[in-house]
Amino acid sequence: MRCAFPVSSKARLGFLVVAVLRFEAGLGQAQEPPKQEQPKYTAEEYKAFQEATTETDPAKKIALIVQFLKDRPQSALRQHVIAAYQAQMNEFQSGKKWSDVISAGDSFLAAVPDDIFTIALLATAYQQTKDLKKFVVYGEKVFEKNPQGNTAYYLAKAYLDLDNNPKFLYWGEKTAQFFPDNHEILIELTKKFAAAKKNAQAAKYGRQCVKALQSAKKPDGTSDKDWKAYTSNSLASCHAVVGTAAHEQGDWATAVSNLESSLKYYGHNDIAYYYLALSYWQLQKVDLAMKNFAKAYLLKGNTSKAAKQYLDNLYKSSHQNTLVGLERVIAKAQEELQ
Repeated sequence: MRCAFPVSSKARLGFLVVAVLRFEAGLGQAQEPPKQEQPKYTAEEYKAFQEATTETDPAKKIALIVQFLKDRPQSALRQHVIAAYQAQMNEFQSGKKWSDVISAGDSFLAAVPDDIFTIALLATAYQQTKDLKKFVVYGEKVFEKNPQGNTAYYLAKAYLDLDNNPKFLYWGEKTAQFFPDNHEILIELTKKFAAAKKNAQAAKYGRQCVKALQSAKKPDGTSDKDWKAYTSNSLASCHAVVGTAAHEQGDWATAVSNLESSLKYYGHNDIAYYYLALSYWQLQKVDLAMKNFAKAYLLKGNTSKAAKQYLDNLYKSSHQNTLVGLERVIAKAQEELQ
């Protein structure tokens, strides 16, 4: 189950690029060309500048600005034309006119390909219009220019929704570096690494997620029931992953501790019972091993057949090679599963 709860307050931005958009002094303020002793531009150039900056139709204004920059890339009026463009883009952004932002931004980048102001606004516009495939393209460029945890978080979320696991893992780990208590991303990292059989990374983020959840506060607007369900499921998953990884490493005590904890939150995980039984067996706790093998068998999951075979063999080894009485072990396990 993917988390639907907000992350820490540090990551709750209305828009991706709030901090990025104003990294230059005087951003978005249309400027008149300074008075000059000796003209640095021609009369024709100045006329084109006036036409572009005084045009009242937004679409025409953007088109004139872009044409000016294409025709005169070295113009002394360049900074003033760009300021007029930024002011218009800020109006689009404040009015949430995302289609206008996209149209104008795409056009502007044809003249000024590396303009971070435009790249950041396009990232926001594509994010707001839920065009995630385009959002990640511009979002990654924003992060490259100005590495921030919020950007990494939104990229991780986007790649998770796009079902791009390699990219999610990359940006999820970036997010965890900025926000080590972001349980929303940590639980997904735990599950994805576990599914990829990368036990070391899975256990690392599983432990980190458990720690984060232990101190996490219920988000505003989330019911007690939903929050309990989310935390219980997440803790069950994380403890199970950590316990299974510990079993694979031969750390039986850690395996038992985490798998028992997992089953307290969700008591019908046949895989957890199976690995718990194996770990108890290694610790020479035969009765506990048999009981948990019986539970794994009774749940009829993927481990059921193997669990029953182990249960039979283990019971025989301690009962004179007979299965007489095994039904009592299974009945007790069934009772505890109720």
